[in-house]
Amino acid sequence: MKHYSPSCDTCVIEKSASASGLNIFAKNSDRETDECQNLKFFPAEKHAAGEVVKCTYIEVPQAEETYAMIGSQPWWIWGFEMGTNEWGVTIGNEADWSEIPAQKEEALLGMDLLRLGLERGKTAYESMHVIIDHLEKYGQGGGCAYMNPDDNYHNTFMISDKEEIWLLETVDRHWAAKKLQGIYPISNLYTIEEDFDECSEGLVEYAIANGLHHPRKKFNFSKSFVLLNTRCLSGYPREARQKEIIKNFGDRKYSAADLWTIMRDHFEGSMLQPRWGAAATLAAGICMHGCEPGPCQSAATAVVEYRDSKYKETAFTYWGSMCPPCSSFAMPVFNIGYVPAPLGVGTNKYSEESFWWQVKRLQVDVESDHPKYSQWIKEERDQMDCLFRQSSERALAAADLLLDNGNEEGAKMLLKQCTDECFERVAKVVKKLTEKIEADIEENGGDVFRIKNHETFRAKTGMPGPKEN
Repeated sequence: MKHYSPSCDTCVIEKSASASGLNIFAKNSDRETDECQNLKFFPAEKHAAGEVVKCTYIEVPQAEETYAMIGSQPWWIWGFEMGTNEWGVTIGNEADWSEIPAQKEEALLGMDLLRLGLERGKTAYESMHVIIDHLEKYGQGGGCAYMNPDDNYHNTFMISDKEEIWLLETVDRHWAAKKLQGIYPISNLYTIEEDFDECSEGLVEYAIANGLHHPRKKFNFSKSFVLLNTRCLSGYPREARQKEIIKNFGDRKYSAADLWTIMRDHFEGSMLQPRWGAAATLAAGICMHGCEPGPCQSAATAVVEYRDSKYKETAFTYWGSMCPPCSSFAMPVFNIGYVPAPLGVGTNKYSEESFWWQVKRLQVDVESDHPKYSQWIKEERDQMDCLFRQSSERALAAADLLLDNGNEEGAKMLLKQCTDECFERVAKVVKKLTEKIEADIEENGGDVFRIKNHETFRAKTGMPGPKEN
């Protein structure tokens, strides 16, 4: 159990609960603190009969056609933590632990199954069954953290398109699926109980055979399979926190801004609020900062907003940010086959060419005095959130007009320009804030309780930074 790291939080707003009348998807991907997560575009491709594709560990038969995708990809993994394909299918996965041990033998990672679903499905339901088909045939297993073959888990998948949202929860090669309504948060533990729409053949018998269900009781997927362990059950307070925030929103429809509020939360105003800022925590938060009891950090965040558009190019906006979202800035990416190149570069070592590592350096600086420096971030972020939303809405409306007139290339260029302008502004602000905060740390020192952690991390990754003592 010492290897297991509670990680990832997802929340979706189904269209009946959405202020826009359309589905909205959000996920924090929580990974190891030095694991760069790259945001990339992958084009559609045709493949010859008999081809295979090498996933992270194993090969599977290639599809005749794979669809274009935007994917958020840990640097060493073939699959994605989350992504959206050209048809508007969005998928995110969550680690889950069960009384049934996860398979250590190399098979498909949850991230691989996610990518396969995006590559091969035009709807949420179709993508879900792509995942199910591969899960049942090849299984899920293998080390889920680089250099740690003992970090193994089962997977839950949140799968959305413009019309539907499905929750797929798995244990080994078995599964249950539920079509969602309203607003629905999950955090690393099974949530499907007695009500589900589909399940694997022999699921109940499987639970009985493993001593996890009594045949005279009504079958409950979560109660049968969840692992009752204090480390893994950090998902309970995080899921409860999401529900508490949602309750505090009041009786109204929800927006993408509400999902960003959830994704940036550290239990503020509750009994679990970190004592000296986000990195001094008693419990792993929704926005994670790489300290016990949750040694993961939020490596990337995605919020995907669907639009009522007849054109693929303007059907959704993928808002992406790097590292913990409280210390970062969301940028819009569109369905035009383009992501700025610096977002897709990086490994487990610091690189000036990697935008993820530039933001990571800023995040570490902010943790030197989180209560102080997080306010500097927030001032810039609030301005950019507003400005980027206005810019993206104008660009999408103008692109629709160009598409109405048959000018597809003009529409794509306009949307690309919007993404580039937002990215360039964020890059400048990240550089400005890094220099400002590091100068302040050199003059005033950092918080003593984080200095050793920062020194060790910088030495391990080759990341420069201020002298905090």
